[in-house]
Amino acid sequence: MKNVIMAAIIAMSALGSHAQEIRPNTIQVNGIAKVNREVDAYLVDVTIAVEYGEIESKKSFDDLKNSFFKKAKEAGLDQSQFREDKMRYQALQLFREGSLYTFTARSQDEILKVTRLANGSVINITSARVKFKPVVKDEKLFEAALRNSREKAAIIARTLNKKLGAVSGVTDLTPQETTVEENFYFKPVDDQYISLLVSFAIE
Repeated sequence: MKNVIMAAIIAMSALGSHAQEIRPNTIQVNGIAKVNREVDAYLVDVTIAVEYGEIESKKSFDDLKNSFFKKAKEAGLDQSQFREDKMRYQALQLFREGSLYTFTARSQDEILKVTRLANGSVINITSARVKFKPVVKDEKLFEAALRNSREKAAIIARTLNKKLGAVSGVTDLTPQETTVEENFYFKPVDDQYISLLVSFAIE
């Protein structure tokens, strides 16, 4: 019985070895195509919180809030662009009366206006994010990524003195789309790409 099992293993190994020998050689390359990321809105978190301690000149939260929104209006900002989020304010654990307001900016000019309202004591900017519109991944993007991979593969094939053949496999390695991105200093947005791992036969 052992001899029969051993013979079967040897036969399977021989078949596998033969299959590897007749399988055409391949090369794998990564092809990319740049995705156009459109900004939908800029989100800025503003906290309004009373001062620590008990001092005679200490203003109430309502006074601070009313003063803030008055200055915001004078700066040309609409109060409807501010959305209060008390739960996120509590998560900051500032341990003083106050609240957090997320401002939705329609332009970078509005970002500058709202940041100028912060004074570093009772009015602070705690977070800033960029919200993107959904990315449209059409056929042209994938075709461009495939062309890019073929160009790379052709260079490698020539270096190896080989002839580039047909595509033998494609894997989509495109990272998951980021709809909201932390960007405290509103630096330039990082590019995003369609990414394909493509296998080509070479002769």
